Amino acid sequence: MTDPQSAPRVIRRLVVGFHDAAGSSSALEATVRLARTMESQLLGIFVEDAPLLEWSSSPLTRQVGRGVRPGGTFTPDTLAADFATAAAMMRERLARLAGGVGLTAGFRVARTSASSLDFDGREPGDLLVVVEPTDPMARLSYPFAGLLQTIARTSVPVLYMPHRVLQRRGPVVSIAPRPDDPGQRLAAEVAATIGEDLLNLPPPAHGSSPGVGGPLSLQDLSRALSGVRERLLVLSRPTLPADDPCLFASIATQRMVPTLVAGTGKNGDPTA
Repeated sequence: MTDPQSAPRVIRRLVVGFHDAAGSSSALEATVRLARTMESQLLGIFVEDAPLLEWSSSPLTRQVGRGVRPGGTFTPDTLAADFATAAAMMRERLARLAGGVGLTAGFRVARTSASSLDFDGREPGDLLVVVEPTDPMARLSYPFAGLLQTIARTSVPVLYMPHRVLQRRGPVVSIAPRPDDPGQRLAAEVAATIGEDLLNLPPPAHGSSPGVGGPLSLQDLSRALSGVRERLLVLSRPTLPADDPCLFASIATQRMVPTLVAGTGKNGDPTA
């Protein structure tokens, strides 16, 4: 096991993005506990979706809103009020969970695109955290579906917290195509910080082509990790299949462990 005292402090703050109040409470609790283990700062950012606010100001939207929004029309004012209510709920929830483990969490509101990972005030040493919604339909719809695409194409490391998380001791498992991959280096730093062993694996061989590594699949990964009770997964973006770059979310949900996506994929966009 790696000595956590010798770990480099490359991750100094976990930054959790909120878009509404639909995020899993258990996943948020696991995020707070991980911040405590890593002795990291904790910041919550509630995103007021700027494109949605702009869309809500159109006359057509107000006409449609009369029939779909209980209690009145859909306007920028009503949407802003909804955002304020959700932000207050998430601020209180984060503060309560952080206080329970002896942390103080910062919180701010940002008006930007809900599918963006960019925000003012990003600092070196920040690790962005995306908490999976509990509602399956929320995972498939706007804005979360777009956010998954952003995670897949950016080159920024992102920690994906599934809605159900097994909080347990175990190795940090890194799946990377080569030893010098950025994801593998980050996995080593995380393992050292939390005091766990590191298990480096190449992309699992395809079931139909023994010994030949390639893009990840759920079946091949489950076979490769048979008997492993990992604490955290680190996936390199180049290992994600081009036709399903958001596979990391399905992997995290199936394995029920935090999954850190790192490196640059084939369509990587560092500005995402």
